[in-house]
Amino acid sequence: MLSPAEADLLVSEHLGETPRAAHSRLVAHIMRHLAPLFAADADLWETVGLYHDLDYFQTSEDRTRHGLLAVKWLGDRIPPDAQQAIAAHDHRSGVQSDTLIADMLKLADVIAVVDQRLGRRLLRDIDQGDPFTVLRSRLGDRLYLCDLLQRLADKHAISLARIVAIVSTAPPQRRN
Repeated sequence: MLSPAEADLLVSEHLGETPRAAHSRLVAHIMRHLAPLFAADADLWETVGLYHDLDYFQTSEDRTRHGLLAVKWLGDRIPPDAQQAIAAHDHRSGVQSDTLIADMLKLADVIAVVDQRLGRRLLRDIDQGDPFTVLRSRLGDRLYLCDLLQRLADKHAISLARIVAIVSTAPPQRRN
């Protein structure tokens, strides 16, 4: 298996120093910090987070290939469940997986998108009494992000406050 350091080199090679590379590094950070909650391999989960968008620019014209090309590049250097998680992280690929690692990759990816779209400050200051209502009111045309985040957080009994605490310890992304 490739190490997180090797994965980060591939992120630099394929994504450069773009906002997409920062996004992948945030997803990796979240994955690393979620892994212990489930007694999972933190190095593997971080690596999956780094790899999940490796093919982002190469598949920009056809998102049905997004994740699938990255899995092809990686081959057997990552375990099958990690391959499946990467292939399934974007619904447009048509690949479905509801394994724990796949669900956590989707959760980490969604919260990274929300962080970039709304900003870290809003996430930190969100009313914990009804946080998903607040997020829905702010996401406009991307309400499905909040729905997916809430479904996965509820399914795996992870509070939004816990997720935000993890995000808060990461370097900020550049906002689009």
